[in-house]
Amino acid sequence: MTKEEIKALVREKMSSKRIVLFGAGVVAEEFYEAHKDLLNISHCVSNIQKEWGEGAFMEGELDVRQYRPEDIEENDYIIVCGPLAFRSIELQLRDDGYEMYEDFVESKIAGAIYSGKKIALFYGQCILRDIHKCLVQVPSFTEEYASIYTQASKGQAIVINRLLYHVKDICDLYVYTPKILDKESIYSLNPNQLTKDCKVFSVSNLTYPLYWPQINDKVDEYNQFYIYPYNAKRDLDFYHRMYRQEDCNINKMVIDGMTTKEIISTLSDENFYSEKEVLKNKRIALKLIAAAEKTIDITVLDYIEDMYQKEMLYQNYIHPNKSVIWLYIRRLLTAIGLSLQDVDDIEREAPLHVHQSGDVPIYPSVAKHLSLEFVNKDTKYEILVGNGITYMTFEEYTEHFTEYTRKAYELMRLI
Repeated sequence: MTKEEIKALVREKMSSKRIVLFGAGVVAEEFYEAHKDLLNISHCVSNIQKEWGEGAFMEGELDVRQYRPEDIEENDYIIVCGPLAFRSIELQLRDDGYEMYEDFVESKIAGAIYSGKKIALFYGQCILRDIHKCLVQVPSFTEEYASIYTQASKGQAIVINRLLYHVKDICDLYVYTPKILDKESIYSLNPNQLTKDCKVFSVSNLTYPLYWPQINDKVDEYNQFYIYPYNAKRDLDFYHRMYRQEDCNINKMVIDGMTTKEIISTLSDENFYSEKEVLKNKRIALKLIAAAEKTIDITVLDYIEDMYQKEMLYQNYIHPNKSVIWLYIRRLLTAIGLSLQDVDDIEREAPLHVHQSGDVPIYPSVAKHLSLEFVNKDTKYEILVGNGITYMTFEEYTEHFTEYTRKAYELMRLI
């Protein structure tokens, strides 16, 4: 079937048949709330016994029944409400003789098709997720497109990610990250699987080491200085959830036996990193971004070069603050020919962090040699710790991270 034939079929099925929701979780609740007044939604089915019960869905809204193929009637149309379980449920339904689109459809796809709008597919990781999260606030975009974001997967993602596999057949706009975990993109693997009239734009999933020469993204569990700081159970209430890469200086200083006071004093020195080291790190960082953007459609290097001294563009090594995300949005909207009306107002009201994963404070020596206008000795950073957000100066952060590292290292020696 063509793209338009698939859309017409799904709209007809959803409008004329009794709807059965496969799943009784949050996704089913969202679909139900959005469509309960538009569709004939009968009940839920589930493979999970604890979910079964009369009136068990949303405090009495619908019954939740055991899924049994013999109970599915000829006039039923199944909406699969569980993206993480979609692959297994799809296989289950196919084994029972049902066909995608003809007899069932995934809930995100169903909602997008039923809207009657063009369909935009976003496939990628952090930056693309944040772009999508903000873009759906822009009226000029949402008036024309119903959008679906799906997280990039490792390996042969087109086989693993069934949502991606199906949406690629019906999307009118495809925005993707060209190099993801497996160093490939689904589009570069097989461009012929997108329809010819689908608009395609790439966005780079940039990491940004310019502010943080202390971070070594090659440090891993095989390196003696690596300390893995995610395990809350091991460290009780004294842990960070924010670190994607380690502070190699603190790790080494702790292992070398330096006291916390000595580490704070050493790292707070405005000459800890020399001007030569900082400027070399800057050149390398910008060259890496330039190389990454050579074949990218929506780029931001020019903005980074102009603005990195004026505002903190990234909150940590991998997550940009809002100005970078909204620049991507403006350039994407312009590329697809949509209005930028209201974008300035929406950005102005948006929080600095698109999602809060914690600031990584900038060394005073880096701030000095890069002539950063937005940071000084008293700057308070938003730090994500075990019980939420707290605010710390560079010295307070260094003390906290040092003590955490020391404790984590001691614990690891006992494991």
